[in-house]
Amino acid sequence: MKFYQLLLAGIIVLGIGSGPAHAQFYGENLVEFQYGNLPYTDNPDLTTSYDQLDLYYDSSPVHLHARVEHFLTPNRDRNYLMLTQKQFEYDGEHIRVRLGNFYETIGRGLLLRSYAIPGSIYEDRFYRTRYAFYRDLEGISVGYSGEWVRATVLRARPLFNIVPPNFTPDSARRPDLAEAVEFSFVRLDNVTIGGAFMRNHPDNKRGYAEYGSFKTNINLPLNLQLYSEYAFSTKTKMLKFRDEEAYGWYTGLNFYQGSFGMSLEYKNYNNFNIGSGSINNPPSLIKEHTYPVLNRSTHVLNLSNESGVQAELFYHFDKGHSLVLNVTRAKNDLVKDFEYEEYFLEGTYQVDRNLSVKGFIDYAEDGLKSEEHRWSFGLITEETIQMQWNLSLDLQYQQFDRPFLEDKVKNYYGSLSFGSIPDLTVSAVFEASTDPSVVDNPDTFEQETDTRIWLGGNIRYQFNSNNTLILFAGKRRGGPACTSGICYDRLDFEGVEIRLNTRF
Repeated sequence: MKFYQLLLAGIIVLGIGSGPAHAQFYGENLVEFQYGNLPYTDNPDLTTSYDQLDLYYDSSPVHLHARVEHFLTPNRDRNYLMLTQKQFEYDGEHIRVRLGNFYETIGRGLLLRSYAIPGSIYEDRFYRTRYAFYRDLEGISVGYSGEWVRATVLRARPLFNIVPPNFTPDSARRPDLAEAVEFSFVRLDNVTIGGAFMRNHPDNKRGYAEYGSFKTNINLPLNLQLYSEYAFSTKTKMLKFRDEEAYGWYTGLNFYQGSFGMSLEYKNYNNFNIGSGSINNPPSLIKEHTYPVLNRSTHVLNLSNESGVQAELFYHFDKGHSLVLNVTRAKNDLVKDFEYEEYFLEGTYQVDRNLSVKGFIDYAEDGLKSEEHRWSFGLITEETIQMQWNLSLDLQYQQFDRPFLEDKVKNYYGSLSFGSIPDLTVSAVFEASTDPSVVDNPDTFEQETDTRIWLGGNIRYQFNSNNTLILFAGKRRGGPACTSGICYDRLDFEGVEIRLNTRF
């Protein structure tokens, strides 16, 4: 066991044993049971279970956290019961010390970004093992926050989260070692300037790569806010935006006035995949949608080369109506040039206090995905009945052209939900697609072309504020899912799934 792990275990024992009477001990547990499998598999009746237990101990200024994950399946090689996170944190008036597993982001993520997606469970098609999807850091971090100066120093190993917890050797999950210092100087709460230096040791090999960054955050008159960050490899000639250089540049301008707001952002990234598992994750400048047909089509940022802009306007009317307009353009200069552009308009109309109607229209061209003239539409209505019941209808449609295909690819989505506020929600979800990439059965020599259909039902019941049960039965479509700028693939599923969230 590593020295810092022994030290951490000792600190946790001492912290719990010497805590004052007002200390809090609490936790949460997520358990998911599945009876079913991926489509086109030999064993459609596979039974698996996954459990995630988080324990917390708070006795200010000391905070402790531990996570245990357990996966059980008939295939014993995939089973595991492991302590996957442990953390000690001292959060004083000016000093914060974290030891173990923690989350830290440098600037806007151009050099380093860690994240957690609550409630997410990841499963890779190759490993077929389920586990929580996050990227944390394992090591030590010391931060200082004063009136004029803020600084953080860390030495940690980022998680390569595509590899499951039971993978051998364990070092493959954390192949990089990052050493970084970040600092900021604040002046009159209007101007913040700072920078960072990071050294990354990849693959436990000799040698390292060094990076630097400069950033500024300025609160301008007229409710304008400007943020800009430039990051670069120390082997790069600064501000020389040439093909052979490694750099990342992000700038964002925000404005708000009453019910009106707008943002304008610019990005320029080149040769900027840092580390074995790309430990950085800069702003993507791609509109992130909650609508299934659009979220599944989200353009994924390519750090090898991508530049572009994004602009968004929104306005909230007095009676609850709203409008959102988003325009995104990006260019990838890879083997050849690929263009991406998207135009999105969303409107919400509040008919009365009980009924609302929301609609969207989206047009996009995505060269990397070979999706041309992509049109997407949606209409969602929600009605509250006697302040006790809720009824919602969600209809979405998408079509696009793909090279070498005569017919347009079409995607359909529909859901109908009915519930008792706030305890119970019952919904049915229908999806269909003519996309050859999802219609064809990869295990046959024939080319299937019939429209593929998914039909499933969901029941969500909240027993009380601490216990929620979610039941799914039927067929569920997988594909890319994007949250907070992080995209990952979810697998198709056919069968029954039960999920129970508990807090105590």
